[in-house]
Amino acid sequence: MPDVTLAHAQELIAAADRAAREAGVKAVFAVLDKGANLVAFARTDGAWLASNELAVAKARTSVMFEAPTAGLAAPIQIGQPALHFDHIHAGGLLLVGGGVPVFDADGKLLGGLGVSGGAPEQDAAIAEAAVG
Repeated sequence: MPDVTLAHAQELIAAADRAAREAGVKAVFAVLDKGANLVAFARTDGAWLASNELAVAKARTSVMFEAPTAGLAAPIQIGQPALHFDHIHAGGLLLVGGGVPVFDADGKLLGGLGVSGGAPEQDAAIAEAAVG
């Protein structure tokens, strides 16, 4: 099974950085391989230091669930049973917008991209723009 390469990870970070700049967001970007190991990391000048760990956690979560983290942060519906971990950072997982899986052309998981620095909706939009 293939992994995200360093060159691909750098391309993802460059695309995410362009999207973040367009949105006016100072962000942190983390790319992990399919085993949730860090491949590349970048922090925009002035981005919050807390975003370092959050970007990695979002990328890890997207790899572990093979899904965007924004879709995993479903709202609680009173009286309805639901698996809900919104804003929980336990065991390195973070189920808020900003993490997206990276797949190859055949739909095989290569890794994940995590973005942190803005609101969860902004982070999710930046990550989605980067993976295209």
